[in-house]
Amino acid sequence: MAHYDSYIEELATVKERQLDGSVRTYVDKDMKQSIILNLLEKIPDFPLEEAERIAGEGKL
Repeated sequence: MAHYDSYIEELATVKERQLDGSVRTYVDKDMKQSIILNLLEKIPDFPLEEAERIAGEGKL
């Protein structure tokens, strides 16, 4: 997960307009956790054998 942390934070970054017209930018911690949990849930579905085959073809 550490490898993807900056990308996940980018996805979870929210821009919120304030009453004075300024824009507040912050990482939504709940959204970040949701992204991480969804990624973890999808790992078992990743087609590892196919990815290894494709990577092996690139080495030829």
